[in-house]
Amino acid sequence: MRCAVLALLVLRPALCGAWEVSVPTIRGLQVEQGETILIPGATNTICCQLADGRIVVAGDDRGIWSEDGGREWAPGPVGPPGKTTIDLGDGEVLGFGQSTTRRPDGLYQLGLVRSTDNWETTAPETAVFDLPLATSCGSDDGDACGGLIMHHGIIRLSDGRLMATMYGNYQGDSEMADGYPVALNLRKRRTVVVFSSDRGRSWGDPVTVAYGVMLGRGPDPDTRVLSYELVPAITQEGFCEADLVRAPNGDILCAMRSGGRIGVGKVPIFPTPMYLSRSADEGKTWTPPVPMADRGVCPSLIALDSGVIVCAYARPGGWLIFSDDSGETWKGAFQIATSDAYCSLVPTGPDQVLVFYHMDGKVYGTFYTVRRTP
Repeated sequence: MRCAVLALLVLRPALCGAWEVSVPTIRGLQVEQGETILIPGATNTICCQLADGRIVVAGDDRGIWSEDGGREWAPGPVGPPGKTTIDLGDGEVLGFGQSTTRRPDGLYQLGLVRSTDNWETTAPETAVFDLPLATSCGSDDGDACGGLIMHHGIIRLSDGRLMATMYGNYQGDSEMADGYPVALNLRKRRTVVVFSSDRGRSWGDPVTVAYGVMLGRGPDPDTRVLSYELVPAITQEGFCEADLVRAPNGDILCAMRSGGRIGVGKVPIFPTPMYLSRSADEGKTWTPPVPMADRGVCPSLIALDSGVIVCAYARPGGWLIFSDDSGETWKGAFQIATSDAYCSLVPTGPDQVLVFYHMDGKVYGTFYTVRRTP
């Protein structure tokens, strides 16, 4: 159902007077901050952009929709559930839940909402996962998860199959997350990718992207310093909350959280590096993870038409970082918000992104233009 845009709901503050953004000089790139817009009625930065350009973010009991690239917003139907969504074209849109549960036959299942008419109508389904090594895992709020978690990374491969990220524990994963009460049973997570050849109805053939180790070159971003030694990864929580993007050179990049803040009180934020792995063979194998930023929960990746990749991430604060060499190096990180809540972004032009973030209990979107320079 399309919604009528109510211009009277739109506010355009400079930045609500709460935070002054300082965009740095970035060699090889020109980044310009544009208009900042309050998203009226939005309660979360969970967002989905459909193939027709419409954008929806989450409200309490409805979706908040834009039909003009994010400049005006109005309430409408609830959008896709959770963060894992994909528009397959021809009106078919999938939205997945998060936590899988184990079935009596040993397979796992997860709720899925499918639309075949561009989200005019939707129908619930159950997606089935063949994850023979998966097991339950703890969480930062004390609730056990029945199986692996599908968080938000999903992509269509060159042969038409779907590939999605999941995280959690395999049997035998025993190392406890740093800084968490033992009673939570939070073991360090692994990130895996799974594949579907039937448009998201069933998934299998899991491949581990990252668990336990990283490339031994350390945080030095100079790729001339080559090392192929694997060393224990610097993480608080293992590898989780991964996103995917196709780089200009054809590789698939996977950005992952490794630490943040736990969901119980009186514990400070515990940032550890955000990591990147890459696949040159459509997800069959992955390079050892390497640090790409000094922190980062729920990374959100976009590749612009120019080949520049933009990543939004959070905690502490909200941030943007950039790569102009297919993810080999990252540069220009700057803070866009003081809130520690998740950020997300969508493309709104060949060289423009709209970044969503929380400030003062509200959800805002700011446009950024990113261009290459000589």
